[in-house]
Amino acid sequence: AAIVTGLVFIATMNNKKFKTEINLYSNDRVLREINEIPKFSLSSFDFLKYLHKNSKSFSNKEPDENKFALIYSQKITVESEDNNPNVKIKFNSSSIDEGNKLAQEYATFANNYINNKETDFLNTQLKLLQEQYDFINKNTDIRTTKDTLTDTLVARLGYYKLLKNDTSPLLKLINYTTKPAINKKLVLVLAVFMGLFIGSLLAIIKEFSKTLNFKNIKK
Repeated sequence: AAIVTGLVFIATMNNKKFKTEINLYSNDRVLREINEIPKFSLSSFDFLKYLHKNSKSFSNKEPDENKFALIYSQKITVESEDNNPNVKIKFNSSSIDEGNKLAQEYATFANNYINNKETDFLNTQLKLLQEQYDFINKNTDIRTTKDTLTDTLVARLGYYKLLKNDTSPLLKLINYTTKPAINKKLVLVLAVFMGLFIGSLLAIIKEFSKTLNFKNIKK
């Protein structure tokens, strides 16, 4: 038990891996409207390349953005549930400082990245809707028409204009934590039990071997 616990203690003390968890609150209604679901958008290679270009928190950052995206696509996980605005991001870091800095930057970059996506989407949609609106307005009086498609067009045009003027963040940082990647206390307790089990097993084997007559067994 002492040997196993000692070895595990040395191994855990030398473990320099940390786990960071970030909790974000998303404007779920708008994100679904522009088809930018955080679970997929923030897991994309495109966002990881954006993070590679802008973040200064990574220690020994891989210079090649494609390799960086491949590595961190396996290290960073984004979790969210349907009809739930909360988004949880988990990733491993080499130090507490790196984890905390990256957590703060991640929230900012995630919001900026999706905000750029929203701007591109709204600009494209507003241009198309405005062209349709102008065309219909030249031929009919939109104020008096009762055409369902026209009403939908006007409502969507107005809604997208409201979204474009809305300055509230799409993703907002709630909190974050950085802690050791492994629970050292739990690992040490398990090591003690494992050591006792191995020690007991060896003792039983040793005592059992005393009851054996190896000369008769050999014969």
